Amino acid sequence: MASLCSDAYDNPEALEKIPSAFRRRMVAYDFSKEILSEKNQFDNADVILIDLIDERFDLIALPSGQTITHSNELAESGIFEDSSIEGFRTISQGSMERRQLWFQGMQKFLALLVKQKKLDRVIVNKVFWSSAFEKPSETTFPIAPILIDKANAELAWMYEVLSHELADHQFLEFSPSLLTADEFHRWGASPFHYCEGYYKEALSQIKKACESSAQTQSETEPPAECRSYSPFVSKGAKLTVAAIKTDGDIFAHCSLVIEGRLHETGSFAFYLVVDGVRRDVRWYDGSQDARFRTPETYKTLEVMAFYKDVFEEQMSAKCTVASM
Repeated sequence: MASLCSDAYDNPEALEKIPSAFRRRMVAYDFSKEILSEKNQFDNADVILIDLIDERFDLIALPSGQTITHSNELAESGIFEDSSIEGFRTISQGSMERRQLWFQGMQKFLALLVKQKKLDRVIVNKVFWSSAFEKPSETTFPIAPILIDKANAELAWMYEVLSHELADHQFLEFSPSLLTADEFHRWGASPFHYCEGYYKEALSQIKKACESSAQTQSETEPPAECRSYSPFVSKGAKLTVAAIKTDGDIFAHCSLVIEGRLHETGSFAFYLVVDGVRRDVRWYDGSQDARFRTPETYKTLEVMAFYKDVFEEQMSAKCTVASM
């Protein structure tokens, strides 16, 4: 989805060097962005299935201004030996820039579906990379745990963003026991080549979604109410914090303001800082209030408040604790 923010890119010579027709077609779709331009492609869709497993790749920002996906298939085209893309820039998966592009591309795609009255046909295959084979094995798992954790953190972030745009029933959910890898999968061992039970369960849920879609096609249903996004740090959100001390407790409250308006939704955290050293933490949640025990001895007391937006971009504010 991140590359959908770009204009189309034309390089038939690179495409011709990919021997597999399927892999060549995937790169061609990424170049052309035709999912946004091809007419009537969703007219007869009962279900539009979104799968985010291939969002694991970096992006390539070309000198000509377009953005394309740095997939294994792209590398197969030999494009990186092409003098026409000298000076290209890599946008790393998990970076703030890539997240912002993904967000913009996702909104472009969903806006298209809204225009075509097909947003209610979307279902999201909510899967994560597995870290173990389904059955006990002496074979070393093909991917290191640190890479699996990184990929899953990014998937979790994307599902959280989509949860602002779609209803709960539009996500396929799976038990952890089904999201295990098949050591002998037909396409090879991989964290996202799952056991047979996963595919049966996924197919069952997709069929149910199709049946539900068929039953409601002739009915007029109100659109699902989306959760609003809390203010973006990059758009000028401001954070302030105040704290007071009683005999035994410290009470802190932070305020989030953008364009002169207070916002009461978001993700907030607090530190209690005693004599310049962090003493206690209230981890991120939706509350703008925190309570700490007053330390028995201290010279200075401060509270820091933190806010993070949907991109997990953070900001902070600090205050000295006042006596009541």
